[in-house]
Amino acid sequence: MVSNRERISHVVRRLGFGPRPDLVAGFDDIDAAVAGMIDISQAAATPPVIAPPDDIEAGQTQGSVDDGVRFWFEQLISSDTPLLERMVWFWHDHFATSVRKVKFPYLMWIQHLTLRRHATGSFADLLYAIAIDPAMLIYLDGTRNARDQINENFGREVMELFTMGRGSYTEDDVVASARAFSGWVVNLPGRRFTEALGDPWTAVFVPRRHDNDSKTLLGISGGHDAAAAVEILLDQPATAEYVGGKLFADLVGRRPDPAETRRIAAAFRNRYQVMDLIGAIVAEPAFLADDAVFARVRTPLERGVGLVQAFGVSRRGPEVIGRVLRNLDFVPWQPPNVAGYPDGGRLLDPSRMAHGFDLMGVVDRNLPDLSATEVMTSLGIHDVSDPTFTTLEKVREPTARIALATSSPEYVLT
Repeated sequence: MVSNRERISHVVRRLGFGPRPDLVAGFDDIDAAVAGMIDISQAAATPPVIAPPDDIEAGQTQGSVDDGVRFWFEQLISSDTPLLERMVWFWHDHFATSVRKVKFPYLMWIQHLTLRRHATGSFADLLYAIAIDPAMLIYLDGTRNARDQINENFGREVMELFTMGRGSYTEDDVVASARAFSGWVVNLPGRRFTEALGDPWTAVFVPRRHDNDSKTLLGISGGHDAAAAVEILLDQPATAEYVGGKLFADLVGRRPDPAETRRIAAAFRNRYQVMDLIGAIVAEPAFLADDAVFARVRTPLERGVGLVQAFGVSRRGPEVIGRVLRNLDFVPWQPPNVAGYPDGGRLLDPSRMAHGFDLMGVVDRNLPDLSATEVMTSLGIHDVSDPTFTTLEKVREPTARIALATSSPEYVLT
């Protein structure tokens, strides 16, 4: 039986990022926790203003967005709007884009701001913004998608991964989708043929590169462009079901059953407002069910952020977490592929589990001698099994006790 305090912590973990023991301690009951976590009325932190690089060479320098990266990690750790941060990460994973191919960290920062702006707002607006996002255009070869040389990469992935899911479209739909999204390029500094069309580092539409002939996408014929294609995709019942089901799985810890899928998809498709979808998921009995607690495998990023939230960060903490996340193939802005980051059982292979111990380098070594109960409470865990408690009580060295706690089933799962 899950305790009241553990269920409150569960709400905080699922609707925020990391265990946030400070937030857990502030809620007296489950209803207050749910209401507090889905309240988005608090003003979000203002991202730093990062000037556009002067030229392509400067745009390829990671240091040009260091302030943005620091801001993001600070928000993951201690934001006053934890649900926003949860959704920013969810959309980054959903619309996975990697700087390895994009090459320009500044464009990843611009995409991050787009995700942040729409994270809890309109999915329709977010989808269109991503379709013409400069980083996405480069990552999925949208800049090579022209009237006489159609590139199908984005046209396929926007249906398979971003909206409807596999099996909801035909190969003819892929071609039609690609044709509809053709014509967009990124206005890189010094590119004379586009510099008159817009500011550097923005996406610009080049009419002569767009295929404006009639095309049939998902049974709808016309001279579709990107905006029309987005509307057609949103009109498909499969889109609300697929996206809604993915967020349900993230917040609940399992895929929705058919009845749950119908209910949350209906709430989402009504206006395509992200908060409508979140509200529908939270209202499902499954969200607070006993079997939802500790049902997800905690990601390496969640583990690292949780350690900082619990025990503070060492002087070398940022360097350590960056190195460990690289070893675990879980670096922000560097998903392994367009399908996003590994999850579930893929995070439990021996190599990943072993590297998880390396995250202890994030924590300051000058820690007080916390009891087993105090360690687990600091990690936002209140229902501790007898084997875990007994093991932790036997360890005398504080850092070793914390290291074992972060490898316990109660912390590895969330």
